[in-house]
Amino acid sequence: MASLCCIKLDTATDATCGSGGFLVKAMANMIHEAGGMETEKATNIKTQQLYGIEFDCEIFALACANMLIHKDGKTNLEQMDTRTETACDWIKSKNITKVMMNPPYENKYGCMTIVENVLDSVAPHTQCAFILPDKKLEKAGKAQVKRILKHHRLRKVIKLPEDLFFNVGVTTSIFIFEAGVGQEGKEFFACYMESDGLATVKNKGRHDVYGKWSDIEAHWVDIVLKQSGDDTCQWINPEEHLSYQVPVKPFEISEEDFKKTAMEYLMFQRGIDAKQFGEKLLDTVMYSSQVEAANESVTVTMKKEDKTDEN
Repeated sequence: MASLCCIKLDTATDATCGSGGFLVKAMANMIHEAGGMETEKATNIKTQQLYGIEFDCEIFALACANMLIHKDGKTNLEQMDTRTETACDWIKSKNITKVMMNPPYENKYGCMTIVENVLDSVAPHTQCAFILPDKKLEKAGKAQVKRILKHHRLRKVIKLPEDLFFNVGVTTSIFIFEAGVGQEGKEFFACYMESDGLATVKNKGRHDVYGKWSDIEAHWVDIVLKQSGDDTCQWINPEEHLSYQVPVKPFEISEEDFKKTAMEYLMFQRGIDAKQFGEKLLDTVMYSSQVEAANESVTVTMKKEDKTDEN
């Protein structure tokens, strides 16, 4: 996404960095733009332009190892809790220009507290992107969301493919804020990237097996940058919604559905048990009728039941 892309002049942070995946990707993009690993700018990017925080000590160790494997950057990782004032002060000291985060979603881990703390700790106009459950802002505490929007502006919401986190049963969106600028009722742009072209590989997660992602990525970067160009694009009033609004499918009923419903209603009116009637009808068709097949047609001839007048 355009607002997520880090350029060589950015100072990027992930304040819940996990094993460091976002930072590694940001580093790769920035160094590529700078001309490669051997440039002086690449050294500066690794040592002064990438910052991460991770609370869990074991995952923090993985992040350090990951950054080392990708040629340093580990010196700017800290084991802290982003819910604390100490972490906020650390972020404030780093002159951050881009934020990319996938914070823990559960309320018990302080998801929205983390989001608010990060927004409050970066300079005005900093672009901050958070991957969150689709309805997270709408389900969070009203007072907290009101406070966030008073000081920060939700600019864009990009709904992600619904099978992205299929294994944990949650659908997500990227929420892009501009820090230090109040919402003031202004609309935000939203769109839905319904598919990323990736395929699930058994025991290996989702991968670009068919080589589709590059074109899909370019397509959506262009849409998010221009804020137009796709049927899913929306402009949403924050007073009404704080998420992408999936269009309601028009109600449709087939002729078969109509006949079925009408028949069930007639049987209900006459006190006929639909299940018993269906079982009896099936038995009659299968065992008390003549079935003939011709081409693609099947003809069922019911045998007329003999009735004897016992009187």
